Amino acid sequence: MKKTTKGALAAAAAGFLLLGGAGTIAYWSDSSTISGGTVNTGNLALSDAACSENWLYAPGNSGAGDPVSLLVPGDAITKECTFTVSATGDNLTATLNTPDSALITAEGTDTFEASVAATYNLAGSPVTEDTPITDANDGQTLTATVTVTFPFGDEAAVNANDTQNVTASLNDIAVTLVQTES
Repeated sequence: MKKTTKGALAAAAAGFLLLGGAGTIAYWSDSSTISGGTVNTGNLALSDAACSENWLYAPGNSGAGDPVSLLVPGDAITKECTFTVSATGDNLTATLNTPDSALITAEGTDTFEASVAATYNLAGSPVTEDTPITDANDGQTLTATVTVTFPFGDEAAVNANDTQNVTASLNDIAVTLVQTES
Protein backbone atom coordinates (compact mmCIF):
# COMPACT_ATOMS: atom_id res chain seq x y z
CA MET A 1 0.00 0.00 0.00
CA LYS A 2 1.27 3.46 -0.83
CA LYS A 3 2.29 5.91 1.79
CA THR A 4 -0.31 8.40 0.60
CA THR A 5 -3.09 5.82 0.88
CA LYS A 6 -1.97 4.88 4.35
CA GLY A 7 -1.83 8.57 5.30
CA ALA A 8 -5.31 9.20 3.89
CA LEU A 9 -6.76 6.28 5.86
CA ALA A 10 -5.07 7.48 9.07
CA ALA A 11 -6.42 11.01 8.51
CA ALA A 12 -9.96 9.67 7.88
CA ALA A 13 -9.82 7.53 11.05
CA ALA A 14 -8.60 10.52 13.08
CA GLY A 15 -11.38 12.70 11.65
CA PHE A 16 -13.97 10.05 12.50
CA LEU A 17 -12.69 9.86 16.08
CA LEU A 18 -12.79 13.63 16.39
CA LEU A 19 -16.41 13.73 15.18
CA GLY A 20 -17.38 11.07 17.75
CA GLY A 21 -15.88 13.22 20.51
CA ALA A 22 -17.75 16.29 19.29
CA GLY A 23 -21.01 14.87 20.69
CA THR A 24 -19.66 15.03 24.25
CA ILE A 25 -19.75 18.43 25.86
CA ALA A 26 -18.62 19.81 29.16
CA TYR A 27 -20.89 22.35 30.82
CA TRP A 28 -20.79 24.45 33.93
CA SER A 29 -22.98 23.68 36.94
CA ASP A 30 -23.57 24.88 40.47
CA SER A 31 -25.80 24.00 43.42
CA SER A 32 -27.04 25.65 46.57
CA THR A 33 -28.25 24.08 49.83
CA ILE A 34 -31.69 24.71 51.30
CA SER A 35 -31.58 24.86 55.08
CA GLY A 36 -33.65 22.07 56.65
CA GLY A 37 -34.78 24.01 59.71
CA THR A 38 -37.08 22.78 62.46
CA VAL A 39 -40.43 21.09 61.89
CA ASN A 40 -42.94 20.02 64.52
CA THR A 41 -45.40 17.15 64.36
CA GLY A 42 -48.84 16.82 65.87
CA ASN A 43 -50.25 13.87 67.78
CA LEU A 44 -53.22 11.52 67.95
CA ALA A 45 -54.16 9.73 71.17
CA LEU A 46 -56.97 8.62 73.45
CA SER A 47 -56.67 8.89 77.20
CA ASP A 48 -57.14 5.77 79.30
CA ALA A 49 -60.77 4.67 79.40
CA ALA A 50 -62.98 5.63 82.30
CA CYS A 51 -65.76 3.03 82.21
CA SER A 52 -68.90 2.33 84.15
CA GLU A 53 -68.21 -0.27 86.81
CA ASN A 54 -70.58 -2.99 85.59
CA TRP A 55 -71.77 -4.42 82.33
CA LEU A 56 -75.50 -3.71 81.94
CA TYR A 57 -78.17 -5.49 79.92
CA ALA A 58 -78.47 -3.64 76.61
CA PRO A 59 -81.71 -2.07 75.37
CA GLY A 60 -83.95 -4.72 73.83
CA ASN A 61 -83.11 -7.28 76.55
CA SER A 62 -85.30 -8.10 79.50
CA GLY A 63 -83.97 -6.01 82.38
CA ALA A 64 -82.37 -3.42 80.07
CA GLY A 65 -80.15 -1.11 82.11
CA ASP A 66 -79.80 -3.58 85.01
CA PRO A 67 -76.39 -4.97 86.01
CA VAL A 68 -75.53 -8.30 84.40
CA SER A 69 -75.87 -11.24 86.72
CA LEU A 70 -76.20 -14.53 84.83
CA LEU A 71 -75.91 -14.49 81.03
CA VAL A 72 -77.76 -16.79 78.68
CA PRO A 73 -77.17 -17.21 74.93
CA GLY A 74 -78.65 -14.30 73.00
CA ASP A 75 -78.14 -11.72 75.78
CA ALA A 76 -76.62 -8.41 74.78
CA ILE A 77 -74.66 -6.49 77.40
CA THR A 78 -73.32 -2.96 77.24
CA LYS A 79 -70.73 -0.76 78.90
CA GLU A 80 -70.13 2.97 78.50
CA CYS A 81 -66.60 4.40 78.56
CA THR A 82 -65.27 7.94 78.17
CA PHE A 83 -61.94 9.10 76.79
CA THR A 84 -60.30 12.45 76.13
CA VAL A 85 -59.23 12.95 72.52
CA SER A 86 -55.81 14.40 71.81
CA ALA A 87 -55.73 15.40 68.14
CA THR A 88 -53.32 18.02 66.81
CA GLY A 89 -52.11 18.44 63.26
CA ASP A 90 -52.83 20.86 60.43
CA ASN A 91 -54.38 18.23 58.14
CA LEU A 92 -55.25 15.53 60.67
CA THR A 93 -58.29 13.31 60.14
CA ALA A 94 -59.01 10.08 62.00
CA THR A 95 -61.74 7.50 62.48
CA LEU A 96 -62.76 5.30 65.40
CA ASN A 97 -62.74 1.52 65.28
CA THR A 98 -63.77 -1.33 67.55
CA PRO A 99 -63.36 -5.02 66.60
CA ASP A 100 -66.40 -6.91 65.33
CA SER A 101 -65.90 -9.70 67.87
CA ALA A 102 -64.35 -10.52 71.22
CA LEU A 103 -63.27 -13.84 72.64
CA ILE A 104 -64.96 -15.37 75.67
CA THR A 105 -63.20 -18.17 77.52
CA ALA A 106 -65.24 -20.27 79.91
CA GLU A 107 -63.49 -22.39 82.52
CA GLY A 108 -63.21 -25.97 81.32
CA THR A 109 -64.47 -25.22 77.78
CA ASP A 110 -63.17 -23.87 74.51
CA THR A 111 -62.97 -20.22 73.58
CA PHE A 112 -65.75 -18.79 71.45
CA GLU A 113 -66.55 -15.44 69.86
CA ALA A 114 -69.16 -12.90 70.86
CA SER A 115 -70.17 -10.13 68.47
CA VAL A 116 -69.22 -6.57 69.35
CA ALA A 117 -70.78 -3.29 68.22
CA ALA A 118 -70.03 0.26 69.30
CA THR A 119 -71.51 3.72 68.99
CA TYR A 120 -69.59 6.92 69.63
CA ASN A 121 -70.44 10.46 70.72
CA LEU A 122 -67.92 13.27 70.67
CA ALA A 123 -68.73 16.34 72.77
CA GLY A 124 -72.37 15.15 72.76
CA SER A 125 -72.70 14.64 68.98
CA PRO A 126 -72.80 11.24 67.23
CA VAL A 127 -69.64 10.22 65.37
CA THR A 128 -70.06 8.34 62.08
CA GLU A 129 -67.77 7.36 59.22
CA ASP A 130 -68.78 10.63 57.56
CA THR A 131 -67.67 12.75 60.55
CA PRO A 132 -63.97 12.11 61.08
CA ILE A 133 -62.10 13.39 64.10
CA THR A 134 -59.86 16.38 63.37
CA ASP A 135 -57.68 18.80 65.29
CA ALA A 136 -60.86 20.77 66.02
CA ASN A 137 -61.78 17.90 68.41
CA ASP A 138 -58.59 18.19 70.48
CA GLY A 139 -59.43 17.99 74.19
CA GLN A 140 -63.04 16.89 73.66
CA THR A 141 -64.67 13.99 75.49
CA LEU A 142 -65.42 10.84 73.49
CA THR A 143 -68.07 8.46 74.82
CA ALA A 144 -68.04 4.90 73.47
CA THR A 145 -70.99 2.60 74.15
CA VAL A 146 -69.84 -0.96 73.51
CA THR A 147 -72.35 -3.81 73.15
CA VAL A 148 -71.35 -7.49 73.32
CA THR A 149 -73.82 -10.22 72.33
CA PHE A 150 -73.41 -13.68 73.89
CA PRO A 151 -73.83 -16.07 70.92
CA PHE A 152 -76.36 -18.86 70.63
CA GLY A 153 -74.12 -21.49 69.03
CA ASP A 154 -75.57 -24.88 68.13
CA GLU A 155 -76.15 -28.16 69.95
CA ALA A 156 -72.97 -29.81 68.60
CA ALA A 157 -70.59 -26.88 69.16
CA VAL A 158 -69.06 -24.95 72.00
CA ASN A 159 -71.68 -22.78 73.66
CA ALA A 160 -74.07 -25.68 73.80
CA ASN A 161 -74.79 -27.13 77.24
CA ASP A 162 -71.10 -27.03 78.17
CA THR A 163 -71.29 -23.25 78.84
CA GLN A 164 -73.84 -23.59 81.62
CA ASN A 165 -72.90 -22.79 85.24
CA VAL A 166 -69.39 -21.57 84.41
CA THR A 167 -67.40 -18.44 85.06
CA ALA A 168 -66.26 -16.93 81.78
CA SER A 169 -63.68 -14.31 80.92
CA LEU A 170 -64.44 -11.68 78.27
CA ASN A 171 -61.23 -10.47 76.60
CA ASP A 172 -60.41 -6.78 76.50
CA ILE A 173 -62.04 -4.74 73.74
CA ALA A 174 -59.99 -1.97 72.15
CA VAL A 175 -61.34 1.35 70.96
CA THR A 176 -58.88 2.58 68.36
CA LEU A 177 -58.39 6.02 66.85
CA VAL A 178 -56.72 5.66 63.43
CA GLN A 179 -55.41 8.44 61.20
CA THR A 180 -56.85 8.51 57.69
CA GLU A 181 -55.54 10.16 54.56
CA SER A 182 -56.98 13.67 54.44
